Amino acid sequence: MRSNVIPFARVAAACIAGATAALPMLAQQRALLRGSIETGAAAVEQPLVRSGAAFYLAPSAQLRVSDLSIGGDAVFATGTPTWKSFLGNGYVRSPSFRNFRVIGTGQLLKTSGLLATLHGDVGAEWRASSLSNTAVLRARAGQMRYGGGWWRDFDLGASAIHAQGAALFVLDAAYSNARRPMALQEQLGVDAGTTASFGAQTLDLTPRMIWERSRLRADASVALRAVESGVRGTRVGPQLSFTLTTSRGMSLFVGGAQRLPDARSGIPAGRSALLGLRFEGRRLFARPEATVRSRPSLEIESGALIVDAGSLAADRAALRGDFTDWKPRICVPRGVRYFDCGSAPPAGTWRVAIRLNDGAWQQPGNLAAAADDFGSVDGVLMTGGKP
Repeated sequence: MRSNVIPFARVAAACIAGATAALPMLAQQRALLRGSIETGAAAVEQPLVRSGAAFYLAPSAQLRVSDLSIGGDAVFATGTPTWKSFLGNGYVRSPSFRNFRVIGTGQLLKTSGLLATLHGDVGAEWRASSLSNTAVLRARAGQMRYGGGWWRDFDLGASAIHAQGAALFVLDAAYSNARRPMALQEQLGVDAGTTASFGAQTLDLTPRMIWERSRLRADASVALRAVESGVRGTRVGPQLSFTLTTSRGMSLFVGGAQRLPDARSGIPAGRSALLGLRFEGRRLFARPEATVRSRPSLEIESGALIVDAGSLAADRAALRGDFTDWKPRICVPRGVRYFDCGSAPPAGTWRVAIRLNDGAWQQPGNLAAAADDFGSVDGVLMTGGKP
């Protein structure tokens, strides 16, 4: 049974046309282009599909113009026994209006032994932050093209984020309701039936912890499928990875994951373990006459710590120092480039570092540098004169 909803391709085309029309105006603002290329080897096991060793190459890119983000990534893989696979993802995040923004995503999967799937959705996101907590709500509606037909879906999601010390604790909840063709029954683990389509409802709860210190990052999570109707298979999906970052944009990481069957995108359940290498780079584009600082800075205004993102495109900021016991403070946005990080410490000399978006902790550009025992460089903040 085909969906009667307007095909997502038309909605996506309208979004792309709107973004293209807005680019000449946004081009007058500063823009940040970042990208990475990742390569490595993996061991893959997907029941009823394939198992064996694989080699993959994964480029990604993101363009931020003021508060607009456009980006995507792709994974090219081949392995033994012989198979080839391509998975491409793209997204658009509109500038925020108060706490809301429009979001859109698209995904294409083409792999040996499976029919190609094209999936996309459009929705809205609400975000609110305090000094150490962030809450996110999102709602999206989309369609998947499979076997010549369009099949509808929608999902609701919520995230709660808490920063404590060097750790970030996240709890994600995602509910999905989709109508899919029975031809997907084997790869998704659906009980055989005689109807042309089936309904798939899932509710996943995913607690996650990210620990970061100097150049080492650990990321652990476990997806718990609390509701599973119309699909069957593994109901617990643990994931663990470690990343070591060098000073020249190169990262070495190792990890493993067990993925739950995803009815929205048509991706079957599977396990993987990988060892990879990632190279990252960024470039800032700004008008020559721009007067904003090229590096983020930290100032004290009316007793409050204010981060100025300068010419970097940022929508999140955090601060930590010896006066916070090195526990990150989540900063509250104040306009396009400024973030309020709470009260300044009492008179003294303090070590401090700031972070924009999900980047590395760094020295504020307007403060003197001081290296620590872990190879990181912090800034020296003096308040109220020397003690």
